[in-house]
Amino acid sequence: MSGIFKITFFVGFLLLFSACGYQPIAHKAQKAVGDKVYVEVKINARDPQNSVTLKDEISKAIFERLHANVSSKEDSSAIIEVQLQRVGFSSLAENRTGFSTFYRCEVTVEFKYTNTLTQATRQFSKKGYYNFSLNDTSVITDSIRLEAINQALLQAIDGFVSQVGIEVQ
Repeated sequence: MSGIFKITFFVGFLLLFSACGYQPIAHKAQKAVGDKVYVEVKINARDPQNSVTLKDEISKAIFERLHANVSSKEDSSAIIEVQLQRVGFSSLAENRTGFSTFYRCEVTVEFKYTNTLTQATRQFSKKGYYNFSLNDTSVITDSIRLEAINQALLQAIDGFVSQVGIEVQ
């Protein structure tokens, strides 16, 4: 009986620690874009400051999530063109006097991804949102507005990374 127990335990141990083949979606997206990526952000005339932030955030996401480097257009294995299409704020809750105290910021970002090796091009439109509270005031200051847009942009960028990873499968 102890021999069967040892064999069962050993087989269970092997099954428990064997690889299941799971790979994060960012790993698949990294294979799609390669090691060097060129990022081109088209500046939105209505919101130039957030367009610059978008370039910084997508460059950071490429480095952190895809483990790729931002490079020149000539040396890149992928080109990503990004444009902030729309920024909107909507009220979600009001206080007793009727002033809005809880908002949602929603952004729409258009991504155009080109693999320079295969010349395959895909275009995505991704939305991101961020809910925030204003506490005692009902005024959205510039700093609160920028922070809300940045957080919504991060969500849209994550959607882009996921979309590229899904299409590679």
